[in-house]
This record gives sequence, structure tokens and C-alpha cells, in this order.
Amino acid sequence: MFRFIRLSSIALSLLLANQAFAGPECSTAPESKWMGMHDMQKKIINDYGFTIKLFKIDGSCYEIYGWEEKEGKVDKIEVYFNPVNGDIVKKEVS
Repeated sequence: MFRFIRLSSIALSLLLANQAFAGPECSTAPESKWMGMHDMQKKIINDYGFTIKLFKIDGSCYEIYGWEEKEGKVDKIEVYFNPVNGDIVKKEVS
């Protein structure tokens, strides 16, 4: 009985931990409706002014790691984008 409870507790903890590390839900649209990767990268650079170090697909999002310069200050950023329209879904600055 106690072994079952302990194993159940461990399994629940692992399940919750995996959810905590999951990225945001950016779109429910199929990939056929997404902007092309090249077009998305141009939008990120031209519209948002971000410098891209790494561009990737993460789940239902386009994601970048890079830099943002504002008022002479450069910050590292991690940004998730809606792949259909290019809107920012989540942005972390460090």
C-alpha cells in the first residue's frame, strides 16, 4: 500500500514538473498555415528589431534566442512567436 502511494506521488511529481517546463501554446493551426521560416525571420528582424542568435520551432511556436537593443542597452532575449501571424506570445529578458 505505501509503495503504491509513494510511486503515485513520484509519478504525479514528474508529470507536474514536465508541465512546468513546457513552452507556451502559440497556435492551434496546422503547420501548413504557418508563415515560412524565412519570412518569419525577416519579420522578427525588420518589425521587432531583434538580433537572432538561434531560431527554432518549439512545439506550436517559432522561438528565438537573441538580443534586443533599447536606448543603448543590449539585453539577451528568448521570445516565442505565433507562427501564423508573427505576434509575440511570450518574451523573457535577461
